[in-house]
Amino acid sequence: MSRSSCRYVSCFVLAAALAVSPAATARADQAAPFDTLEAGHLKVCLYWGFAPFASATCEKGNKVCTGWKGWDYDYLLKFATDNGLKLDVVPTDFSDIWLEPGKGDCDIAGTGISDTKARRDATSKAGGGQWSNTYYGVLRTFLVRTADFTRLTKVADLKGKKAIVTQDSTANSDLCYQMKEQKIHPCEKQDHDHPCLKYGNFSETNRNQDRNCVFIEYPKDKDEKNAADDVANSHGSDQDPGAPFTYGGGYGSIQDLVCSHGDQALATVWPHCNAASDGKYAEPFSFVVRAPGAKPDVRLVHALNCYINSHKYKGTPIPKPDPPCATPSWTPAPDKACSR
Repeated sequence: MSRSSCRYVSCFVLAAALAVSPAATARADQAAPFDTLEAGHLKVCLYWGFAPFASATCEKGNKVCTGWKGWDYDYLLKFATDNGLKLDVVPTDFSDIWLEPGKGDCDIAGTGISDTKARRDATSKAGGGQWSNTYYGVLRTFLVRTADFTRLTKVADLKGKKAIVTQDSTANSDLCYQMKEQKIHPCEKQDHDHPCLKYGNFSETNRNQDRNCVFIEYPKDKDEKNAADDVANSHGSDQDPGAPFTYGGGYGSIQDLVCSHGDQALATVWPHCNAASDGKYAEPFSFVVRAPGAKPDVRLVHALNCYINSHKYKGTPIPKPDPPCATPSWTPAPDKACSR
């Protein structure tokens, strides 16, 4: 949708339709200005372990979370507030979070969701969920200990090492595709959880027989802060006695993790485009709006698109490299990683 299609009058009418006061609940229910919206409330699915996009302190199996903060949280809170709505956060694992609005668990899903064809196909197949306009662009990158800054400039440098990625993230798929192109295999895991199973016939290999395989793990307790701590402090794990060499993610989240270690224990390295996408440009991030069955809530997604088109996202701007961005012309230095 172009900016011109969201003129002031159009978006003002949509915003007015969104705003529902408790006193007008009965009238709102009859008018049903939004098919999927409870009067006065906007339910948003967020993943608690993905700073700076969203983070919280959680308990009871990560189902009860408080202290929400982050770029996506702030952005959607402002969208809700501007439209007279109360934001209700539904804590959600990242894996398949884009399917939650179609299940009716929330009105909007966020937290750094890359807008990929595979995920759009999944929401369409599931019968619900409509993708918003792009609000942010991201490059893939990795964090390592500062002492290892010069040791990771390409995927081949991961041979025989351990890498951590969030399960089912685009960092997960990117790493698997990067390895597949270089004929590097993932190491077999004791729990038989295959991190590259969704990315083609990509067999695991036994580490005793293939010393060049890459051991891929997921963050402890599904929180990327734990992954960063494990890399910084060279913590091992139950799956493998070796310490993790790197954690892979988007540039914004990796920079946040690096900067959270004030002693510069970590550094940001090797910014590049996702090999699982078109391999040329930064990935688009979008929200997913509730659309039960074949009946999308057109006015809600239109209002969100209007908001995206007219409100700048406050997250760190990511430079758009000239293709091919597998070898970008810029690289953050370890002693400047937190000054960008």
